[in-house]
Amino acid sequence: MQTPALLQTIRLVCASVALFALSLQMAGAQTSSDQDVMSLSIEELAKVKVFSASRHLEDTREAPSAVTVVTAEEIKRYGWRTLADVLRSVRGFYTAYDRDYTYMGVRGFLRSGDYNSRILLLVNGHRLNENVYDGAQIGTEFPLDIDLIDRIEIVRGPSSSLFGTNAVFGVINVITRRAQTDALEFSGGVASFMSRTGRITATARKGQISALLSGSLYRSAGQELLFFPEFATPENHGGFAEDIDGDRYGKAFADLQYGNYRVQGLFSRRTKIIPTGSYDSNFNDPGHYTVDTRGYVDASYHRNLSSKTDLDAKVYYDSYDSLGAAMFGGSDPATRIRGVAEGHAHWIGSEATVGRQIGRHRITLGGEYEHNLLVDMKTFFVGQPPILNVHHTPWLAAVYGEAELNLNSKISVRAGGRFDHFDSFGGAFSPRVAVIYSPNSRTALKYIFGRAFRAPNAYESYYEDTVVIEEPIVHLKPEEVQSHELVLEHNFTPWLKMTADGFYNNLTDLIDQQPDPTTGLNHFVNSGQNRGRGLEFELEAKRSSGLTARASYTLADARNQIAKVRLANSPLSTAKLNATLPLWQRGFTGVELLYSSAQRSYQGTRVPPAFLTNLTLSTREWRGGWQFSGSCYNAFDRRWYAPPGPELLLGRIEQDGRSFRFQLTYTMRRKER
Repeated sequence: MQTPALLQTIRLVCASVALFALSLQMAGAQTSSDQDVMSLSIEELAKVKVFSASRHLEDTREAPSAVTVVTAEEIKRYGWRTLADVLRSVRGFYTAYDRDYTYMGVRGFLRSGDYNSRILLLVNGHRLNENVYDGAQIGTEFPLDIDLIDRIEIVRGPSSSLFGTNAVFGVINVITRRAQTDALEFSGGVASFMSRTGRITATARKGQISALLSGSLYRSAGQELLFFPEFATPENHGGFAEDIDGDRYGKAFADLQYGNYRVQGLFSRRTKIIPTGSYDSNFNDPGHYTVDTRGYVDASYHRNLSSKTDLDAKVYYDSYDSLGAAMFGGSDPATRIRGVAEGHAHWIGSEATVGRQIGRHRITLGGEYEHNLLVDMKTFFVGQPPILNVHHTPWLAAVYGEAELNLNSKISVRAGGRFDHFDSFGGAFSPRVAVIYSPNSRTALKYIFGRAFRAPNAYESYYEDTVVIEEPIVHLKPEEVQSHELVLEHNFTPWLKMTADGFYNNLTDLIDQQPDPTTGLNHFVNSGQNRGRGLEFELEAKRSSGLTARASYTLADARNQIAKVRLANSPLSTAKLNATLPLWQRGFTGVELLYSSAQRSYQGTRVPPAFLTNLTLSTREWRGGWQFSGSCYNAFDRRWYAPPGPELLLGRIEQDGRSFRFQLTYTMRRKER
């Protein structure tokens, strides 16, 4: 790390501690009887039940992982617009946006262009990673409206022992809110870059029946003018991309519950115009865009077979369609040609899990089967024969189990594993062992060992376009990670908690792109071997007044073990401070400070440090159902950049300057007679 970056890190940490202490002092002087989830004490939050660590409800302190829970109230009070905004605020996570998709980094590991395939993303326990790119979409492409979220469970570390492929660095389970009353909710917003949103949500509840139905629309013109110095030539409009940063989506979600039965469904379509000239396409050409369409229907059943045994079962249907289009050959109509890449996947599956309490111990057993009706990929230039036109119908089957052994009141051991069989390459076994020592009610010390894998996806296994990528020369194997983690959680007081976390990750057989010396094109191979190690520290405070503060620092040293260099897209340090302060009985201000140190992009370009300040003013519901929020992002209009993927000529991509968003929500409830 260079000296200026180190000094900036120290200043940020000192400022965070000072603001944190000031917040605590102010919190002690305030009182309020208006309680909500945000004002729960730290002790109460430790008893909040989470599902995603062990496939059954348990306290966060007892979970065999380091778990963070983000609530709907936090999303509102910090003005977070996307799931990416939420994750960027959590310790150990950071993001990069290449003006097409948003990519997620975890503990120093971010690979722009991999579509976040090393994180498992769930909605109500349903897998969102699709079956073409294995993508976990987190930006505006995330297929669920963020206002429908009740809470987000973020489970760190390898979790393939229960969830299978993709759960390399963790599991993110988005839990949607449920219908509590008969109500109709209208929400609309305006923002910078001519952005506007609209949402209508209807809920109903009667006896054992509850229903939620919601639809959302979003339109944004994006940045009017973007400058990319790598394209600063007369034939490329001087490096300026004009009016080609548009973004739009439509989303729908339905959730129907009757007793132990639940049916949920989701549909989303998002279109993004791309201004970066990726894949050697024409620069400043509005014909370059991507379209992602995602949907699923999930029918599940939960039953307590006895006072000590419970059953969860589900069947599902999923679909994903992607379209990428770009113009090549320059502006001359005689040479200008349109290239198209399509991906389609439709799959069905079933899963069942049984949990049994045996004295003070517990056993979880389960199985899963998934069959792809089709996984198709096609690339072609309009008017020419296809370059790629493949059709596959892969399947997988898995069994898994975990034993929770509570040896005494202070020591608990978790041991389990999962065996997956893929028809494309065979089997993969993923074990996990955790030892949890709780000397008292305020302290928990956890050691977790895990091994996880990521199966090669269809894009890596078959894709070629004769422009940048060719089909792999040899069959790909799964990636593997072996992880060790030590977590200390301690409550100093009922309202102040400290977490310290040390981790070591060793990744082998990493799927990466390598150039072919014969053709000059890239192809995917199992060539990577990376190691990541680091430390995380976090202080969190919650007062009954509604004032909250969370300060964290992550030191992550991620290296390529073959080249003996730090990984690209890997900041050594990230530091964060989030705080909310009650302004009056129903008003709050939210402050967010985000810092990341310098990093190096795939292209070898230095991406300078970033220090952002986001501010939000929000209200609770008032005057018969109205809520308001106003946010200012990058309040000091600092210039900052994100690293792109290997398919771009650009060494770094400038991000948005100061921007604003205003949102108004009205809820109309049926009056009880």
